[in-house]
Amino acid sequence: MIKILNFLLLSTTLVLAQTLISAGGFDVSKRKACFSFHASNLPCENVNITKVLQKESYNTNSVALWITKDWEEGWYDVETTQKEIIDKGYTPMFIFYWFADEINPQYVEDNKAAYFQALKRFLVYLKKLDGQKIVILNPEYNMDGTEAYKPMNKLFLESYKLVREDKQTVVGPCVGDFGDYNYVDEPDEWDLFDPSLNEAAKEADFIAFQEMRASTRNTPAQIINTAQRAYNFSKYLQKKYNKPTLLAYVALSSYGKNGEKIQEEAYKRFVSYLPKMKKEAQLELLGTFHYFDYPGHVGYFNKAEEYFGVLRKDGTPKPAFKYYNMLK
Repeated sequence: MIKILNFLLLSTTLVLAQTLISAGGFDVSKRKACFSFHASNLPCENVNITKVLQKESYNTNSVALWITKDWEEGWYDVETTQKEIIDKGYTPMFIFYWFADEINPQYVEDNKAAYFQALKRFLVYLKKLDGQKIVILNPEYNMDGTEAYKPMNKLFLESYKLVREDKQTVVGPCVGDFGDYNYVDEPDEWDLFDPSLNEAAKEADFIAFQEMRASTRNTPAQIINTAQRAYNFSKYLQKKYNKPTLLAYVALSSYGKNGEKIQEEAYKRFVSYLPKMKKEAQLELLGTFHYFDYPGHVGYFNKAEEYFGVLRKDGTPKPAFKYYNMLK
């Protein structure tokens, strides 16, 4: 926990050893939907997500922002990010997702120069922000053969060195928890990505991971048991690499039959497991993929992608919202 704790000392707004609870999103925007809130009476216009978090989720102290291949600085303009997020005591967590689903060893090899060019461009933006920041590198990289691709270690190490030119930033990789979700403990599957991470892990500030489930790909039991599997995976990562862990994003869709009840039970279990993850796996952050439902979002889980939020698209709370607000 040493590196993360030293990092948190940069801020007087966070309590030492307090776990960061992160919400995915930047603003409530007409571009996506026009939300009205049951308590906050926010106008139907572009407003930063922290205006909602301050009224609806007092436990949340971090905001997750995605940096994809087509990212532009205007998505998260410096002035808004500084004033509405950092200056209000929220730690921005930037998820650098450049390779995305196209990743495989050959794609990495062919596109390394473009990747580092994009990372350098992002660093110019990062240095404009004054305050503590987290950078998550290459989430879910461990697929399509990249899990065994030893040169990923060098790519991570070079990426750390570049990102650390900003002295207010901590950085680490993010592995996907893939395998058979009928099990809550799968060390043989988790061992598969060690060749691509064993050297890079030594220099990381943390090891991040993700958990994503939805009825379009998973059974109700697999969704409900996400917290227990995340608990086991976080312990595995901490023991294997001797680093703090971050659950960068947990995505639990409410789509499908009894979907909101299933999502509620899954978040309820995270409330029970989070204290153990903090104690036994040095977990420093738990993030939710989308705070609001995101109409039109596309991805691996098909229609279920639109229902990862703990708030519906109109801003009303789902049953899981109660338990999300209990995470701390």
